[in-house]
Amino acid sequence: MIRSTEGCAKSITFKRNNKSDAVQLHDLPDCSILSRLTFRESSGMGLVSHIWRRLWRSCCWKLVFTRATMFQPRNKSIKRTRTNFAMRVDSFLRQLHTHSPLDKFVIKFGLRRKHTCHVNRWIRFCSASRARHITIDFTPGVKGFAMGFAMGLANSKYIFPLNVFSGPDGSSTHVRFLHLGYVCLDTTSSGFMAFANLKKLTLHKISFLGGLQCLMLPEFNSLEWLSISYCSLPGLSTCQPLQRLRCVRLHYCYLKKIELEAPNLTSFDLTNPPIPFVLGASLKVMEANIKLLSYDDNLDYIYTELPAALSHVHKLSITSPLCIFDELQGFAKISARFINLRHLTMYLPLYGDLESIDGILRLAYLLELAPALEELELHRRNMLPYPHNKLKRVLISGAFEWEGLMELAYYILRSANRLECMILDPMRRIGGPPLDGWMVYRGREMIKEFFEGEEFRSILTIL
Repeated sequence: MIRSTEGCAKSITFKRNNKSDAVQLHDLPDCSILSRLTFRESSGMGLVSHIWRRLWRSCCWKLVFTRATMFQPRNKSIKRTRTNFAMRVDSFLRQLHTHSPLDKFVIKFGLRRKHTCHVNRWIRFCSASRARHITIDFTPGVKGFAMGFAMGLANSKYIFPLNVFSGPDGSSTHVRFLHLGYVCLDTTSSGFMAFANLKKLTLHKISFLGGLQCLMLPEFNSLEWLSISYCSLPGLSTCQPLQRLRCVRLHYCYLKKIELEAPNLTSFDLTNPPIPFVLGASLKVMEANIKLLSYDDNLDYIYTELPAALSHVHKLSITSPLCIFDELQGFAKISARFINLRHLTMYLPLYGDLESIDGILRLAYLLELAPALEELELHRRNMLPYPHNKLKRVLISGAFEWEGLMELAYYILRSANRLECMILDPMRRIGGPPLDGWMVYRGREMIKEFFEGEEFRSILTIL
């Protein structure tokens, strides 16, 4: 209703035009829209209409099943249990067309062997859909590990069915990326054909029934990137050269031997106790990172084994303890050299006599080993801070009697992001005779000298 200039009321009627030219939602480009949405957003589009549900079923190329996608963060009414997770994934997959090609298939949740019936259905769906990127990661959280130790971790891992990818449709040939975490691999299963076109393989906390060599058959020649971490393996070797392999990362596997034939390898990363390793004909290695898990002096290993295995490396980083004693024996000298080494970085936790001269001068042999060296970095490595977001108050008494207590206090100050107050008391408050006044004064001065500067002044209180 509007009022005219004469003061009379007029009624105006608006009529809907049924033949409107306005663009409708179902007229928009279909799969191009879904491809730009996240997994949760694209699955929500299936609720808009029957048309969009059909489009979503046929255009769903990425399936990502994680805690974040299966449970709403703010919804506390549904418990985030393994049973509820499995039921939700089952219900989701029943709505999809089984044989629509998938680009990515991801499952990340702390599932176990008792959920085999559910997971086997998902793996068969993944294989039938010819997924290119596959991630199956059942690595538990801290709570899951604590419960796993009581139940037996090795016996609770899900056994990944490699034979599922050996069907007549050749589903293994579609896989380009494979990430497996906290599962058991039975590489002795009959009928399994290698992932012939696999380019990237990541194995994390895997148990093997058989050996990794059974997985790396000669047909495995398309592999470009290999990462193995926290897996119990006696050794790693290849029967034939992996011509396309560019990057290898081996972390905390406690290998006894490494024999790789990778002529085009460019990056090598090893965290392991000192062992001999052979990178046959790898003349293109540009960068290597070696971390030695040992409390012994490893300088002899560094001067003999590493030049023999990495003679052509351009950039090298080494983390290893170094014992500083004049009584230490000399080291062996060999003809192998780092002939192309330009940049060397060494992180050295030092142990021994701080006044030793001959012990530390053993590092001078590095200049003879690397005649082309242009940059050299030597770092005495200390304990790195671990971020802590809850700690607010700290009190340490008798803080000056042991220098290690002041080192600990400094470590806490660097680590605790929300620390509001730290009190360092030179007095011994519990047990033992009281300290004399001059000792307390001297202790207070030592603490002030150790923590001089403005960095922690607003937090630190010295009694």
